[in-house]
Amino acid sequence: MKWYTAIGIKTKDDEGRLLVKIGGQEKVLTEIEAMLWAALTWSVCAENRIYSQMYRVLCITFGEEKATEWADEEDFLFCLRRLKKRGLVAECDGTSKEEALWFLLSKSVVSPARDSLFERLGAFADDLALGKGLKIALRAFKSPVLTYEERMVLQQIAGNGYVPYHLAELTRQAGAVPLSVEERKNVQNQALQKFMQILVSLFKKKQFVISCIKEGGLLEEKEEMENMAV
Repeated sequence: MKWYTAIGIKTKDDEGRLLVKIGGQEKVLTEIEAMLWAALTWSVCAENRIYSQMYRVLCITFGEEKATEWADEEDFLFCLRRLKKRGLVAECDGTSKEEALWFLLSKSVVSPARDSLFERLGAFADDLALGKGLKIALRAFKSPVLTYEERMVLQQIAGNGYVPYHLAELTRQAGAVPLSVEERKNVQNQALQKFMQILVSLFKKKQFVISCIKEGGLLEEKEEMENMAV
């Protein structure tokens, strides 16, 4: 199954238009692109549910008649393909949402979310417009409770947001433990799994955004570190 999520850091120009910064570039989004991108931010959505989900959002925001005009499936799929081509939406295969998110984060550059009060107000309004309900929208003003381990990982990615680097470093450190080859690999796997579990939790708590995706980085660095540890 294919899954999708938004990539990039939201900002605005002097005219108040939504821009998304990715790879050092700021990209302007059309109205429908902005709505689709916002709906996929901090969300991993299955391919077969995106269209129906966005149609529901359009109905809530503009009314059914306007939504029907906007929600032509071919136009919508064109918009999704355009966002993918521009690198603003990432696509990933996975048997579950958790697996897809795990894979995407493992090759991502991430940036801690630092929302001002104005941005929190904007997020509150966006959630209401997207039909998420008042209870969910109010979360924009709440600071989630973080565990000690989550705070430590958040501090790590604030200093260096390249996730494959941290995974490779964990592999190297675990590989230096004086154990048998099999035991060392188990320790390495446990360290990587723990780090990724914390990262997924921080993503769900909206503590960082995915700035961009680096293809192939994790596997090469992880294999290199494993070879060094043998």
